[in-house]
Amino acid sequence: MQTSQERAYPVHWEADVVLRDGGTAHVRPITPDDAERLVHFYSEVSDESKYYRFFAPYPRLSDRDVHRFTHHDYVDRVGLAALVNGEFIATVRYDRTDGAGRSASDGAQAEVAFLVQDAHQGRGVASALLEHIAAVARERGIRRFVAEVLPANRKMIKVFTDAGYTQRRSFADGVVHLEFDLEPTEASVEVMRAREQRAEARSVQRLLTPRSVAVIGAGRSPGSVGRSVVGHLLEAGFTGRVHAVNRSYPADQHVLEPEGIPAHRSVSEIEQPVDLAVVAVPADQVVPVIDDCGAHGVQGLVVLTSGHPHPPALPGAGAPGAPAP
Repeated sequence: MQTSQERAYPVHWEADVVLRDGGTAHVRPITPDDAERLVHFYSEVSDESKYYRFFAPYPRLSDRDVHRFTHHDYVDRVGLAALVNGEFIATVRYDRTDGAGRSASDGAQAEVAFLVQDAHQGRGVASALLEHIAAVARERGIRRFVAEVLPANRKMIKVFTDAGYTQRRSFADGVVHLEFDLEPTEASVEVMRAREQRAEARSVQRLLTPRSVAVIGAGRSPGSVGRSVVGHLLEAGFTGRVHAVNRSYPADQHVLEPEGIPAHRSVSEIEQPVDLAVVAVPADQVVPVIDDCGAHGVQGLVVLTSGHPHPPALPGAGAPGAPAP
């Protein structure tokens, strides 16, 4: 007989999402294989954010914590993570409880909690995760979320308040107690639709008006397609960052002359975010280049290579998944 801990991984909960600033993240269930990834994620969170999450100083996760936060039955206990470049930037979890806050296997209520790395706060990650964890909870028969938030954690309170669900709020013992039904309302549906529209608009804006461009295949000698693209960008007065990328550059070459722009052997060497990559490499190199761009979080591609009429889609921030439930 299959135990709760042996339930199949719910692959249909995976999804790529567009964030408020037009960037992308991959949302998926947390698994036991994520232990090291979770520890690294937690190490990048500020002491203040940790305090908001646990209501006390909590500098590091214990082995017991790591086990608990990475082992789920995907019914009564669920954890989701948002990933960028294969690393966690935020997590959310729910635990099904009874009306008194105790663990339960047949209740319609669950306690929900979030943690977002400080560097990614304000990007709409928590709002996107709330939409997904609410859909998962409804699928598992949960009808109501409860959450306890410190009054100083105004960002998290705003995430819950702005979600559009029917909500009840109380204050006791220095903690804000929030309770909200997961039944979609006109307001919550409109909030979700508006968030998606704004995020998609920002994403298209980053493609049409990029702040940084990587030209992959900019040859060492003038006259190549990639080198011509670099020249046209500079001559047209592009004011963003331009990076030349070619794996044939010597290891000690860091500038493409005479243009005077940064030179890299691969897109992964570029420390700053890249909004758009122009790919001008031989056809047999297109797929590896696209994989590198996806791993680096490049937002869009223009492929100039001939002989490769149907390049694969740019990978998301994690493994491709089905639409959100």
